[in-house]
Amino acid sequence: MSEAVVRTRAWDPPHMEVLHELGAAEHALRAAVEARLPAPMSFTHFEVLRDFLRFGDGTAPAEIASRLRMSRGAVTHLLQRMETLGWIRLAGDDRDGRRKQVFMTPEGAEKARAATAALRPGTDRLKTDLNDNYLREGLAFLRDLRRSLEALSAGDGPAGSHPGSR
Repeated sequence: MSEAVVRTRAWDPPHMEVLHELGAAEHALRAAVEARLPAPMSFTHFEVLRDFLRFGDGTAPAEIASRLRMSRGAVTHLLQRMETLGWIRLAGDDRDGRRKQVFMTPEGAEKARAATAALRPGTDRLKTDLNDNYLREGLAFLRDLRRSLEALSAGDGPAGSHPGSR
């Protein structure tokens, strides 16, 4: 696959170029991951399984939705599909019978391990192409940008307190 040609205009302000690059990077990430996932796993299936690997299971669907920045309805539908595939199990919460908890099944754990293994060559290349120090330097910017965008989506407007805004 050839590298996509990214066209910018000399008069585009930096914030617009950053937003364009983020969109292009997100699209490239999804395409790279989906091309390597074992069938019938989708990118969103992988996100849920990866969430379990990072934070453990036994969590409520609403917490998954919040962490993955998805609507509760989308997560409910996704979890129903994953339960049908045998990758997760939905159970009632022992402390609050109205709530559900989500648990990864052994088959789901195996799918998560297989997906992670399939992605390893790409993540290894990323670490080679962009060393850890360079990636860490970019994290501060990305976190500040995410917080600013979250504030905008919540209707709070620009915060103006980020280091780069002084």
